[in-house]
Amino acid sequence: MTQKDTLDFIVIGAQKSGTTSLFQYLRHHPEIALPAGKELPYFSHEAMYTRGWDAYIQAVIRDGFEGAADPTRMWGTVTPQYMMGGVEGLGGKRPEPPYDARTVPARIRERLPDVRLIAILRDPVARAVSHHRMLVSRGQDRRSFDEAMKEMLTPEALRSARAEPADATGRVVMGEYGRLLEGYFEMFPREQILVVFTQELEDAAAQLLHRIHEFIGVRADFEPENIGARYHVGAAAGRGFSWASPSTWLTPSSPVSPQGLQRALRRNRASRALWHALPIAQQRRLRRPYERVAGRVHMRNWRASPNEVSANTPPTPATLQRLREHYEPDGRRLAEMIGEPLPWLSDPS
Repeated sequence: MTQKDTLDFIVIGAQKSGTTSLFQYLRHHPEIALPAGKELPYFSHEAMYTRGWDAYIQAVIRDGFEGAADPTRMWGTVTPQYMMGGVEGLGGKRPEPPYDARTVPARIRERLPDVRLIAILRDPVARAVSHHRMLVSRGQDRRSFDEAMKEMLTPEALRSARAEPADATGRVVMGEYGRLLEGYFEMFPREQILVVFTQELEDAAAQLLHRIHEFIGVRADFEPENIGARYHVGAAAGRGFSWASPSTWLTPSSPVSPQGLQRALRRNRASRALWHALPIAQQRRLRRPYERVAGRVHMRNWRASPNEVSANTPPTPATLQRLREHYEPDGRRLAEMIGEPLPWLSDPS
């Protein structure tokens, strides 16, 4: 059987927009081959790019391309790093000469001129909030969202973040989808790019997958058995959660804290139905122990790390509005590029 050395499609991002769920759904399709793991960047990372395409393809196959021996499958990757807006240099250093948001699209076009590209986009304000929470949960930032945005929305900080894209500084600029996708639309014909929205994945996953399958060129009406399940990179290991550090076990963002367990129960339909079937008095009796434990945990975290309270303070309406205003010109630019309104723009005109 002929060895395959190309990719048929790439999910290019954006980060914190549902790429993990999309990866898990697509990997179940019998006509699609995806690596066992998500996020295997090539075009955006000099360490792999300098080794060459053959080395990358072989590395992907070794890492577990499911069905890779069958060249009749449609091969793809889910790589949100391709919408970060630049290139990561060797050893994490800034590459020389510096690159920009058009570098990765140009590299993909040179190697894979016929590839199909899928961008899944989330309301950029919600994406920024989620990105900040991820960094807080990893212990990479202890500021409140408002404090972080006050710094990152300055002209100097925006210029720096665009010039050197990184997780820590990209909370705002990684949501500038019009700027990030412009290079793709310049390099590729419109019919090779599909733009979809996180809201579609949440509200009508089956219909969205039908469109994506059709775009990739596989059986469109296939419905994976895991459809509707939600997957998050922010699981324990993915968030930098450390089982060796008891101080992380009981933070409100931890999945094993009282608050985390409560969130999990609320998401479960059976547990919600069981709870609502209980008499009010019984609900109160069951709620009291939880409130005592949650209160103790809250005080423990507050005493151990006063900054934690600040870091988890909800965004203020003023900061969210400022972000909304920042993204509006870029959103209109994107809407014009794709020829359709954006779900998060209240006035598409």
